Amino acid sequence: MINRRQLLNFGVGAAATATFGLRPDQAFAQLAPGKPFAGATINILLPQASQFRAQEKRLGQFEEATGIKAVYTYVPYGQMRDKITTEAVAGSSAFDVVCYQDSWGPSLSLYLEPLDDRIARDGLDMGRYPQAYRQGSQMDGKTFGLPIRGHPQMLFYRKDLLEAAGVQPPKTWDEVVTVAGAVQAKTGVPGIAMYYGKGNGQQNLFLWMNYLWGKGADLFSEDYSQTRFTEPAAIEATQAYLDLLLKHKVTAPGSVQFVEGDAVNSMAQGNAAMVMVWWWVYSVLTGSKSTLKPEQVGFAPMPRYADGQPVSYALSLPFAISSLSKQKDPAWEFMKWVSRPELEQECAIDKSDANTADIVVTQTASFLNPKVNEVNHGLHAVAAKSLEGSRILPQLKEWPQIATTLENKISELATGSQPVKDGLDQAAQDIDRILRRAGYRKG
Repeated sequence: MINRRQLLNFGVGAAATATFGLRPDQAFAQLAPGKPFAGATINILLPQASQFRAQEKRLGQFEEATGIKAVYTYVPYGQMRDKITTEAVAGSSAFDVVCYQDSWGPSLSLYLEPLDDRIARDGLDMGRYPQAYRQGSQMDGKTFGLPIRGHPQMLFYRKDLLEAAGVQPPKTWDEVVTVAGAVQAKTGVPGIAMYYGKGNGQQNLFLWMNYLWGKGADLFSEDYSQTRFTEPAAIEATQAYLDLLLKHKVTAPGSVQFVEGDAVNSMAQGNAAMVMVWWWVYSVLTGSKSTLKPEQVGFAPMPRYADGQPVSYALSLPFAISSLSKQKDPAWEFMKWVSRPELEQECAIDKSDANTADIVVTQTASFLNPKVNEVNHGLHAVAAKSLEGSRILPQLKEWPQIATTLENKISELATGSQPVKDGLDQAAQDIDRILRRAGYRKG
């Protein structure tokens, strides 16, 4: 069992663990007294996820507390952005609350209701979320969402294979190379599954960003007027990211074309000793469709450079109120209810139904909750370590175009077809044109 002393050893501090002792009304915004919106019905648009199905099972609690009926409508994740946009452009008020991915925010903000006045009025503490999740819910200094779903990255590894090779889980990028090589040499299983392929939501950028930020490099200057991913530190970081495949040859076969799901399946089918990916994948690697037994799968925080601070990319999916909603006050009552730590902790602890069993939490108190960690084998406390220093992708309306350009270039560089510097310089020229058209650059 994970106890409070063990949680402190993860470096999270006494102040955060003290939150466990607070009553809900002491720490978090309360529902409006007297059920002033009883009889209202609100509609929520969101992608399929077992976390949301777990919430849906508990919507009766919300209706009992408020008199408001909440209805969940699911669409495939790949269609969410287009669905939100289509409804908004049509001027539709069909959905009162929508779930969006943080990087979509700038292009959707016109259709979302700012929440700062409501947050201040009801005393909702945004400091209860990790920094990256707070950032993902904000645009231009305004808060548009509450981060209900979020994903830190983690390193997953085969305990049995690392033990057979006599190595420990890697803590640094150099150790990723040595551990992968040692396992591969000893067991014959490829050291690590990577995903350098294109065409599935720019997933090949996700790990690249960790290398880039870890070296002190970045994509752009703060005002986007300068490109930084062509600087020496960025070139070195990119080369290290690609060299797992090109130089050290410790990646699973197919990694040059893999997208995220391919890499996960590679490890799940016993064809790789490690994979670095979002934390929700733990349920895939230990689930019924995996060839692995749960006791074979270990997890650790994302690696870092030996001389650097921890940094990784974190993704969140906030809930937001549609600016077109005619039920904004009832929708806000739902937002307060669905964001309560008790609810996400209850959902993360309940394993009674495979269809609704989920690990996702987004609040620091939940990451550190002893019961949540006990039920989930300590996963959440380790995930909290991966969130230290975590960052998000640029909040730009033009990011989808920029990301596609970078995605294509990383995929091309993974084939070894051209030097890293030449490739990044070429991508920088294309992106410069995008940012000039958008007005970020002059001349």
